[in-house]
Amino acid sequence: MKTNIFKSKWFGNLLFLLVFVAMFFYYGLHESMFYPPQSVHVWRQTNCLSLTQNYYQHDLPFLQPEMHNQFGNGGTSGKAVGEFPIIYYLVAQLWDFFGNHEWVFKLVQILIFFTGMLALFSTLKYLFKNYFWAIFVSLLVFTSPMIVFYGPNFLPDVPALSLVFIAWYFVIRFTRKRRQHNLWWSALFFCLAMLLKVTSAISFIALGGWVVFELIFQQNQQRIFNFKIKHFLPFILFLLPVIAWYFYADYYNSVHKGHFSVHGIWPIWNITEENFLRVIDVQRKIYFKQLFWPVTQYLTVGIWLFLLITIKKMKPVYRYFILILPAGFIMQVLFWFQILDYHDYYLINLVVVLVAIWTIFIVQFRTFNLNRYVKYAVYGFFTLFFVWNVITCRDHLQIRYRGWMNAPFTKYHKALLELEPLFKRLGISKDDKVISLPDTSINSTLYYMNRKGYTTFGSDFSKKETFYRRIEQGAKYLIVNDSTILSSEVLQPFIKNKIGEFENVSVYDIRNIKPENQQPN
Repeated sequence: MKTNIFKSKWFGNLLFLLVFVAMFFYYGLHESMFYPPQSVHVWRQTNCLSLTQNYYQHDLPFLQPEMHNQFGNGGTSGKAVGEFPIIYYLVAQLWDFFGNHEWVFKLVQILIFFTGMLALFSTLKYLFKNYFWAIFVSLLVFTSPMIVFYGPNFLPDVPALSLVFIAWYFVIRFTRKRRQHNLWWSALFFCLAMLLKVTSAISFIALGGWVVFELIFQQNQQRIFNFKIKHFLPFILFLLPVIAWYFYADYYNSVHKGHFSVHGIWPIWNITEENFLRVIDVQRKIYFKQLFWPVTQYLTVGIWLFLLITIKKMKPVYRYFILILPAGFIMQVLFWFQILDYHDYYLINLVVVLVAIWTIFIVQFRTFNLNRYVKYAVYGFFTLFFVWNVITCRDHLQIRYRGWMNAPFTKYHKALLELEPLFKRLGISKDDKVISLPDTSINSTLYYMNRKGYTTFGSDFSKKETFYRRIEQGAKYLIVNDSTILSSEVLQPFIKNKIGEFENVSVYDIRNIKPENQQPN
């Protein structure tokens, strides 16, 4: 008896892998893997790397992370924390083995993302009983310019989304096998996702709501997940580390006065009209096109509306998720609306809603009795649709690396990566603190130079008094990457002793500079 290879298990898995790898190379990720942090939100990228670098260089305890910027403890330490630093700590340990290379960090991120995509593919393969649709929906996620850019680039958002997909894989396995160890694995991955990004909890909350609904209102034979009381235990226990971590993070930042990450909400109802219009304008002109190809987003909304119209034809579980997840999407946007001007990556974990809409749509679509030719025509249409998503994604990635989005890095910051030989000639050691201007971010230029010190985040360098205070706290050198600021009157006392330069960067010795009223006669 001959086996049809197109229906064999290994063929679908192999096809998924080949398409993923082809997209990986088409996007140029094999090249950008070796790029330093740059382009959109380099601020957040370098925060992640700064924490990792300090773990690596100073062998810090896991629960006592530090950054390059000395904005904590009144300007004497970099002690601060945001999300659970498990990836940063892990990468620091890998650096001990492989060497201090940013590509190691990116490889870890890519492996987490690929595992998440594979888990999603496996889940959809079970739901659809069809390789084409499973590959289409799972890898449609990989056509988001936002995900493809931030995924390898150090931020925790894409790993959190990937961990959610892995968690759902084990939930579905439980419905098939009824083995409780799958729930322990699912709870673990949900826990890790929420530790990395609390906004990733949207589908976890939705799942919990449905399971409770089943338990109270449905008979056993009607239930999908059919949880018993013991099945709740893994999720309850794994919620405790999430709660404990965010309490600890607030405590740690309060003690050291090193707040840098948003743990609360920034809701729409507290925004000014001017800022509201600015967020809308930025989203319309830039980031709406970066989440997915706009046609894909409009089509997803259209599909959702179609599902609402035909909601009575669905199973109760699909009705629930098609209502509750989009509602969660809207609530999350409203709760964090104020930071959607430049913090585009806050939308990444909401992609789970897009996946749910397409999944439910295809489950419903496959109930239609289409003839072979119509079926092939549909496959052809969505293949072309998918390919165009891939092409537009690549175009937007190129803008992020080669267009205006990356201009500050190429013009001012790139030279900072090559300052170490100059620092060695000038006798500037790894432990010497610097003031780095101009830089409104927390760690960007400090990370590039791998020097602790100060930027305008946490230090008001529009005042001479701030310079004097930071010098008293150990700042020895002033690093200027943009010569246009040298005409500032405030800078004049601190740029008298220029000791070196490289390309657009100038180095000034500010040791022993004291306030004018303390200068010797």
